[in-house]
Amino acid sequence: MKSAFIILLAALPFAAAAQTTQAELLRRGELTGTRPSARSQARQTAPRPANTASDPVQQHLLQTDVNLAQASADQLPSLYERFIATTRDERRQWTYPQWDAAGQVLARLNQRYEQVRTTLPLEERLRVRSFQGEFHTLRGARQVKDKLD
Repeated sequence: MKSAFIILLAALPFAAAAQTTQAELLRRGELTGTRPSARSQARQTAPRPANTASDPVQQHLLQTDVNLAQASADQLPSLYERFIATTRDERRQWTYPQWDAAGQVLARLNQRYEQVRTTLPLEERLRVRSFQGEFHTLRGARQVKDKLD
C-alpha cells in the first residue's frame, strides 16, 4: 500500500505536465459544449476547407466514409462511438503522430458537433461529452505511461 502511494506521488509531476488547459483545448477545437467566445465565432465565419471524407485516417477511425461537414445531428453520437471504439482497440500500438492524427479527426467531429449540438437530446450530448473526455483520458494516460517508462 505504501509503495503504491509512493509511485502515485512520483507520477504527480508527469500527470501535471500531461494536463491540458481548457483554453488550449478550445484553441485546438478539441473541447466543445461550452458557449463559443467572440473570437471563436469570428473563426467560424472565416472560410474553412471542406471536411471531405477522403481522409483515410478519418475513414479508418470512424469505420465509415462520411463527410463530417454534412453529417446530421443524429449521426454524430454513433460516429463518436465508432471513433472511441477504434481508439480503445488500437491505442496501445499508436505512436505520437497517430495520436495527433486521431486528435485532428476528433477536432473535425467536434466542429460539426458544435454546429448541431442544440438539436440533440440531452442524453446524446452527455454521451458525446463522455466520448470526448475518454479520448483525452486515454491520450493523457499514454503520455504519463511513456514518461514513467
